[in-house]
Amino acid sequence: MPAPPPVSARSPRPFWPFALPVAFALAYACGHLNWYLDTPLGHVPVLDERENIDLAEAIFGGALPAEPFYRAPGYALALAALRALGVAASGLFPAALALGAVLHALNAGLVARLAHRWLGAAAALAAGLLAALHPVFVHYATQALDATPALTLFLLGLNFLAPAFTAPTSAGRWLGASACWAAATLVRPNYFLVWAALPLLAAIKTIPGTRWPRTLAALGGAVLFAALAVWQWRLCGEPGFLPAQGAYNFWAANQPGAHGRYYVQRLNLPPALARQNPARAESLLLFTRETGRATDDLAAVNTYWEQRAFREIAAHPLAWLGRLARKTYALLNDWEQYNNKTFAFHQARSPWLRWNPLSWGVLLVLGVAGAARLCAVVPRAALLLALVGAVVAVSVLLFFVSARFRLPLAALLCVPAGGALAEPKFWLAWPRSQQLALASALLAAAGLTFSNFDRVRDRATFVQDHALLARAAATVGDDNLAANEAHAALALQPNHPDALRVAAAAGFNQLLANTAPTAMAEWWATACRRLLAMPTDDAPDLRAVAAIALWRAGETSAALAEWHRLGATPSALAARALAGDASVTRADLASLPASAWAQPLVPLAAAMLGVPSPTGVNPGLPSNPAAVAARIFAAPRPP
Repeated sequence: MPAPPPVSARSPRPFWPFALPVAFALAYACGHLNWYLDTPLGHVPVLDERENIDLAEAIFGGALPAEPFYRAPGYALALAALRALGVAASGLFPAALALGAVLHALNAGLVARLAHRWLGAAAALAAGLLAALHPVFVHYATQALDATPALTLFLLGLNFLAPAFTAPTSAGRWLGASACWAAATLVRPNYFLVWAALPLLAAIKTIPGTRWPRTLAALGGAVLFAALAVWQWRLCGEPGFLPAQGAYNFWAANQPGAHGRYYVQRLNLPPALARQNPARAESLLLFTRETGRATDDLAAVNTYWEQRAFREIAAHPLAWLGRLARKTYALLNDWEQYNNKTFAFHQARSPWLRWNPLSWGVLLVLGVAGAARLCAVVPRAALLLALVGAVVAVSVLLFFVSARFRLPLAALLCVPAGGALAEPKFWLAWPRSQQLALASALLAAAGLTFSNFDRVRDRATFVQDHALLARAAATVGDDNLAANEAHAALALQPNHPDALRVAAAAGFNQLLANTAPTAMAEWWATACRRLLAMPTDDAPDLRAVAAIALWRAGETSAALAEWHRLGATPSALAARALAGDASVTRADLASLPASAWAQPLVPLAAAMLGVPSPTGVNPGLPSNPAAVAARIFAAPRPP
């Protein structure tokens, strides 16, 4: 059967193969987002989201610290532009989520456009719908993360480049691709190798057109790198366009014992450090531990981790190749590896994503079938996708293969997968031997992607998801959900620091509001004991609250000892007053700063001792403070 010619870039394009995927993508993303905005995680930016929002506010307010960018600033710069356009600080997070939904729809259209160019209208519709309905795309699009905007720029660049492999094109297309992929790098630096490969692609002799003009044009995106380097130089005196976090991440992904599927934190960090950037804090602390030198010089720290990584690879190349093999298997596996969140955990909670059977594994199997068709119909297009996909895969394998990193590979798979769905009878005309070879390839792909070796589908990361949801629930004041999620996290990891902190605070808030389930009393006391056993005083007011569990259990001496050890901590003073410790006077409470009245024990103790609240402070006392205090401190008073 003769292969149909590729669709010309200048031939009329029907509207529906693009409009339908865009409409479906927008509707699907908005439906999921509407549900997500009613959850704690839809109200509170967490982890990388929080860092992106903070960086955007610093850019908008001109308050960037005088240091190299630790993370790529491209996405934060886009959010700062939203602020400049009038979005209020309180509305930036939901605006970022809405922007992601719109970009997801645009991405579906860009995928459809690629498929239409090479495989026709039916393939365009199928490929666009695969991208529109892929639940992982929707999951990341509805978060304040850089993955979806970077993917948009990547797909724009690929659309610029797509006709260059099949027909003579102007150097302007190579310049457009270079600019888009450079911009994608400034949003997510793992696209840098893709941009760097573009001049090499342009230099291939067999590509139609004049070679040297397109090669020079392929370097045009370097102007964006130069602009960022100048910005950073003016900011801190150190030019550079790649973020400072790359060196430690490279070591963390390739160090001995690392599985490389996702970043694994090695140190238990206090909340203040963990909220800033756990990897950064850990890299500095481990640098000091291993070298004996304390420094905030990121250049020196990065040099150390780069040298450490390359020395390890040079000394044990076979072990490193073994780690790459493990990461390659995880990259091709259907399971979406942890990246701040575990996709499977959150998919099961979304009514919009829960029943969606589309996954990486489905795209991979369909993509293998579609690649066979693309090779027969437009071999040069198949070569382009293969080369770009290989470079993306290498950039992923050098670091982590977690879910966010392989999104561009999933988008690339949608193109041939759409071709497979659009022409299922294409292979019937093939010789029997080729049909058997294709069937074998499909079986091998399915066996590889849906298998479960090397603990590739490990659900141990679910503890982080429970803890993350517990923190978000506590932040929005949903103490019941916070306590339940903390309880679930501690069931998986009994001494999880964040879960213990949330458990102690949420359980106390339930006790304060008299909503604590009786069945949770023993569990709360256990969580408080474990928190008090942690060798840190990073949250003294919370430790004072946790000591109430000792008091309620009749261990009055231990509780008082903990409160005395905490000294003048506002909650410790208030707890001692409420427990009947006569050494705490009205003057002690009256001397506390106004900020201390945000701790719930302080206004309660002040009401019991008749201490008026500071001017301008509304203590928000319950209607009967004495009854509340008696219920909380339900144990014999000390003599």
